[in-house]
Amino acid sequence: MVHGIMDVGLLARVGSKALIREINEALVLDVVRRSGTTSRAEITSVTGLSPATVTGITSQLVGDGLLIESEMLRGTGGRPARLIELGRDAVVAAGVRLSPDAVEVALVDLRGDVVSTRTIPLTATDPESAADAVVAVVDAAAAEHPGSALRGISIALSGIVDRARGIVRHSGALGWQDVPFARIVADRSGGRVVIDSLVNSFTAGLVLLDADLAERDVIVVSVGVSLGASMLVHGRIHRGFGGSAGGFAHSSLGDRVGGRPCHCGGSGCLETWSSVWGMQRESERRGGPADLAVEAAQDVLAEGGRQLGIALANAGKMFGPERIVLVLSPEVRVHAFQESCERALVGEYVYGDGTAPGLVTVAADSDVFARGAGYDMITELFTTDRADPR
Repeated sequence: MVHGIMDVGLLARVGSKALIREINEALVLDVVRRSGTTSRAEITSVTGLSPATVTGITSQLVGDGLLIESEMLRGTGGRPARLIELGRDAVVAAGVRLSPDAVEVALVDLRGDVVSTRTIPLTATDPESAADAVVAVVDAAAAEHPGSALRGISIALSGIVDRARGIVRHSGALGWQDVPFARIVADRSGGRVVIDSLVNSFTAGLVLLDADLAERDVIVVSVGVSLGASMLVHGRIHRGFGGSAGGFAHSSLGDRVGGRPCHCGGSGCLETWSSVWGMQRESERRGGPADLAVEAAQDVLAEGGRQLGIALANAGKMFGPERIVLVLSPEVRVHAFQESCERALVGEYVYGDGTAPGLVTVAADSDVFARGAGYDMITELFTTDRADPR
């Protein structure tokens, strides 16, 4: 059980009036989020809701602490109106990154600010031990903010995740297959729990903080110990059937026969070429160290980048994204990998029609995935398809 902080779970939608109100609340909150500080009149203008509806909704949200009234807006006549903005203290979300050796939590407020972080080691990777560790680290972070309501726990991990059902379909890093991890954690915390892949959690943060991505088609690829991808279609994450979208790590660019062995039991997977795990194993196979920073590993990095570039071109030609974002761990933020990847991507577009999408690289900072997981849960407050402010 999460202690020292009030839990906020999902409210049941009872009848169409409750659903309409949730949608309207999400619309209002999103206008305030995008504006920073705004007036009720501006909300009315942007949303098309009636002044009475906006007044009623904002009054309720102010009462709940999701909105706060700030300075006065003085006009040429009539009573001055108060401007409103998002509250800071009423609601937080716990974003958790679960890796094979650690559990990291970032508490995120409505404005996307990280208000607390904590990390504890993970001593065992079985689901029950991992769930205990998740709840323990969230307890510790939440205890620092006893006056805030916890919206829930959002967990990001490496693998194929069925977010809708809360099931980890496959995680090579953790050695899991079809684990109902959201339920296991929820049984211990007593609150709302969602799980998603690392890269989907990162993408959720991108969308929340970058208004330019609102209607974009983008592929986001995470290159770390494992490979992962997120498909952003018109600004929304496309998860595919059973959460399978983006699971390209175990695809092959050629004949699997005689390929490098993979932890999935197959051979020749892209994971064996372009993930940190795969390149470390190949460097060791060649008699070198697992440390990819040494000069002897540069050829391995260059070939890993080339293989990834070809795979990205194949995906790009099928999907047609405006850009591709590479989220790179420190081991692959090197010239040999990045230059080889971009050269291969652009080179593949010589054949056939189309123009290579823009390639953008982003550093995977230590807490970027935990923050993204927290943003994913906070985003629910601002979207009409998953509206549920309280």
